[in-house]
Amino acid sequence: MALCLIAYDLRKPEFDYTGLYSKLEELGAKRVQESVWMLQSTETAKDLRNQLKDYFHKKDRLLVAVVASWSSRKAMTDIKTL
Repeated sequence: MALCLIAYDLRKPEFDYTGLYSKLEELGAKRVQESVWMLQSTETAKDLRNQLKDYFHKKDRLLVAVVASWSSRKAMTDIKTL
């Protein structure tokens, strides 16, 4: 399993993002910053992106990356427990 990072810019605050948050939680992702989540997954970054892309508005931005090394300060979740 790999540690994956999901980051986004939500550019339409009036858009309903409840499905996005539910999907991220379903995947086992934990929020580490306001717009950054992390999870352990056997999926590729591309596969995760494809699972999430329909939950975003067309003007939003999305980044999914596999993380080889990390360090944090004051993350919202203890990344070591992922």
